[in-house]
Amino acid sequence: MSKHPKIVIIGAGSLFFGRKLIWSMNRLEGLTDGHLALVDTDPGHLSQMEALARKARETSGATHEISATTDFREALPGADFVILSFSRDNARYRGVDVQISAKHGIRMCSGDTIGPGGVFRALREFDAVVEVVKAVEELCPQAWLVNYINPSAVFGIAMAKVCRTPYFALCDSLHIPHLQHQYMKMLGLDTEAVDDFRMRIAGVNHFTWLLEATYRGEDVLPRIHEAIRAQGETENPEANAKSLFNKRIAAKLADVFGAVPVCTAHTKEYLPYFQGYGAHVAEEVVPPLSLFEHEKRMQGTDWMWQDIADYVEGRKPITEFLEKGRSDHATDVVQTIWNDSGQHFYINTPNTGPAVPNMEAGAFLELECVVGRRGPRPVPAPPMPLGLRALQMRILETHELTVEGYLQKDRGLLIRALAVDPIVNSLRAAERVFEDLAEAQKDVLPAWVSAPAAKKRSVSTTVAADAALEQGQTATGW
Repeated sequence: MSKHPKIVIIGAGSLFFGRKLIWSMNRLEGLTDGHLALVDTDPGHLSQMEALARKARETSGATHEISATTDFREALPGADFVILSFSRDNARYRGVDVQISAKHGIRMCSGDTIGPGGVFRALREFDAVVEVVKAVEELCPQAWLVNYINPSAVFGIAMAKVCRTPYFALCDSLHIPHLQHQYMKMLGLDTEAVDDFRMRIAGVNHFTWLLEATYRGEDVLPRIHEAIRAQGETENPEANAKSLFNKRIAAKLADVFGAVPVCTAHTKEYLPYFQGYGAHVAEEVVPPLSLFEHEKRMQGTDWMWQDIADYVEGRKPITEFLEKGRSDHATDVVQTIWNDSGQHFYINTPNTGPAVPNMEAGAFLELECVVGRRGPRPVPAPPMPLGLRALQMRILETHELTVEGYLQKDRGLLIRALAVDPIVNSLRAAERVFEDLAEAQKDVLPAWVSAPAAKKRSVSTTVAADAALEQGQTATGW
């Protein structure tokens, strides 16, 4: 590594992360004298984020270098961290995924990781991800390549197959210490005593479960379970789709599986129970899932760009940005690696050890890890409860099939991914939703996805990966 960290963010216009990275470069020890390289294919968004970064640095007194370019290859030489945080009209296309899937009886409250939404979001971003992977291998092979794009597990699994540089994948849903504080407040405990609270969480990204929780040696998992149940009695029935009835759902799932779902806003979408299938819909703990409100997300994005413009153009003082801002899961992980501080964070990484003893070694899970210069090292977790283990493997198979379908350019494997997917309720639905989404998004998908099905010979993973990397060299339009 270099003397000062060079952090390249590909997708600087990512409003949920780009702003926090800019804040962190002005506030986090070890990063303030580094180099922030902003990359975005939208020149207007790039110039706004660069202006925000320069105003923040001028005010904070930090000494880091700032550069900006629309060509990611220009930014990569000398990089220590390359963070992928881009998407192609994310909210709009998630709306397409959600609305078309609903016509086939598949309801998604988020639509970015599992179900048809997960498969097609991955397909929209895959060419660009592989293109970056190839360039990192060529131009900065020592850099940590950090995926921060959903579906995080899908791209993490893909990197394990095609990436020859250090890599891992992140999601911000299990951030330490915020998650401990959340549970401690639920129990009425003083968050200053966070070192006395111990939790163990594991599972596939967005399908993670609290398997163990203790406070000063006392098992408090049953208390957390009941606290969640109590909160469910007063939930707002007008909440947005991702937030709606999460506590009621979490309590019911904990009743059945003996562990508490940690990321219920997504986990509820991974299961068929809340889809509205079958004869007992009226007796379920909640109504069928509401659909992701992509229009509201798009409005929220517009508001955030206006907020940035207000800081850049002086309608709001930049001191407010520096005072109100905070770091992010990814920025904290990067800081910990750079400072070699050995802090613990949840990382999407292979199940080495295995950390979860009754799941396959190498299964791509979100695990508590010790983080330092050598990267994330998973710590031991409890066994996955029976039943949950089967569901974890089914989700992993769906993700694996998505990766293999892309690498082999095989529409049949992608349809098989949907057939395995836990929220797709018929083979015909899997076939029809695939064809409809492929047609609706053909302008932003690899050409072969929308092409007529054809018989393909078997291709080895190695050959397919090399082909995908070669194809990625000429991918454009992201």
